Amino acid sequence: MNGIHLTVWLRRIVTRARFARGLFLWLCLTNVTQLVQLYLYEGLSLPLEGMALLLLEGLLRVAGLSLLLALLCSLLPRFVRRGVAVLSGLLFLVDVFSLTHYHSVLDAGLLQVILATNTQEAVEYMVTQGSDILSMLALASFLTGAFLLYRRMYRRKHTAGQRRLLGNGRPLLLRRQAFFAGRGTRVFSLVLLALFAGSVCHAFADPEDSVEKLPRHLSVGRLVANLKQSYDENRSTAYIDYALASQLVEILEDRHDIPKVIFVLGESTSRHHMQLYGYNLPTTPNLSRREQAGELTAFSSVTSPHAGTMAVMRTLFSFYDKGAAGMWYDYGNLFDILRAAGIHTAWLSNQESSGFYGSIGRTLASRCDEQAFTSHLSHTIDLSERYDEEVLPLLDDALAGDSRTEMATQSDFFVVHLMGAHEDFKRRYPASFARFTAADETGGAKEDAASRQIRAEYDNAVLYDDHIVDAIIQRVEDQDAVVIFLSDHGEEVNDVRESRRRRPPHPGCQGPCLAERRDGPHGAGPFEDLRATVRKRKEPAARLMQQAKKAPGQMEAAEKAVIL
Repeated sequence: MNGIHLTVWLRRIVTRARFARGLFLWLCLTNVTQLVQLYLYEGLSLPLEGMALLLLEGLLRVAGLSLLLALLCSLLPRFVRRGVAVLSGLLFLVDVFSLTHYHSVLDAGLLQVILATNTQEAVEYMVTQGSDILSMLALASFLTGAFLLYRRMYRRKHTAGQRRLLGNGRPLLLRRQAFFAGRGTRVFSLVLLALFAGSVCHAFADPEDSVEKLPRHLSVGRLVANLKQSYDENRSTAYIDYALASQLVEILEDRHDIPKVIFVLGESTSRHHMQLYGYNLPTTPNLSRREQAGELTAFSSVTSPHAGTMAVMRTLFSFYDKGAAGMWYDYGNLFDILRAAGIHTAWLSNQESSGFYGSIGRTLASRCDEQAFTSHLSHTIDLSERYDEEVLPLLDDALAGDSRTEMATQSDFFVVHLMGAHEDFKRRYPASFARFTAADETGGAKEDAASRQIRAEYDNAVLYDDHIVDAIIQRVEDQDAVVIFLSDHGEEVNDVRESRRRRPPHPGCQGPCLAERRDGPHGAGPFEDLRATVRKRKEPAARLMQQAKKAPGQMEAAEKAVIL
């Protein structure tokens, strides 16, 4: 009996529900930006048929989620439907603006920037982007006017058709249409839901996909996920910052006499694709020229502890070792030691400042006196052709000392974090550096045209990397300075296996390490000591700045350091 009552109750809810066809179409329209995102994020790197399948599945997910949300809203009061429609429209305008300026829809990184912006900064930004914002407002006004006009004409037409006059002359409105009352609506909905269910199964089976990502195909679901991610990241960042700040520093001895050190941190650059290390293509003409002139030393006994950026970052600038007890932020870090010694530090990056992959970089940057990023998105690497030359103005500003509060002469330690040769390789360099083609490539594990083209694109990225590192060196050629170039890890581009996976001790963990000392008033003595130290110890370059390292069981309340 209870089952019968439940069935009747559910049937009554469904039959009284109003299928908001306008809301369904509106949700599909305002989430077309997700298809643009898919095209920029993955479509450009796929062949035509793969791109078509990707966009088709994206369209299916947008439509399926829109149908489910419209069905849910049909069971709720009218103001909820209107609120969802308005929110989706506003997010559409934000996504259009974000795609135009930042090559991405609204994500957690951009949301964090918006939430952290004060009133003055918001006003300044609106003044700077005034013309574009006015265009968005004009578009919003046009869409709102078109919707209101359509709604008025639709109501006038269908209200007149639904009225019936009784004998007493009073009009009678027929019962509103149930959600699945129309045959066409019922067939369309069932087919769409069946296809959407297949897409969900594909998300379960695909290791590079997940069901948790499905709601992000709608801007409303993406907003909820981004808010949660931003909240979780802020809590995590606050705890890590507290842990890092709790590591007290005691300077036992300070013998440093190099006034300026620029540490260039590359990305995915393998020494096996560098002319400087014997590669058969001229991918590093500038660095090779400097090495032949005796200006630069290339170290060959450098192996990354990991094949992923985040794992490397945890060990590169801290006293945490691979396999050590505890978390990396429970150990001392280089920047707090340098700041305690009065050395001015700066973190200048062309990579993400937020999001999952940008969390380590943002945390380390917060330990520096200055920090500047070319982008505030959480996945810039994958979405845009943001070339490393964009970080050079940040370095120029840091060298000029525009943001310093005191003008006293002091030593500098700058980290310049490049995008380097990160996938997708052809997005890492401008067209003028597309020098190598598939015809130039030989000796790979796969010799088909597609594999050779990928290797050519990677070599072009290395060539552009050479140009950027040389441009950084040029900026301090007339100063007493040391420039160190180290890649977080290498990249295997069909070198020894028919894949691009990175596993030690293969090329994926073997990056370059270069050091150049410009002669100043102190001469080149310390640089010769640096060469001798590396040749004798044959340790990773990070250990050059970690001479006071301790085992986990020997950590004291204060981190004691010797500045060489």
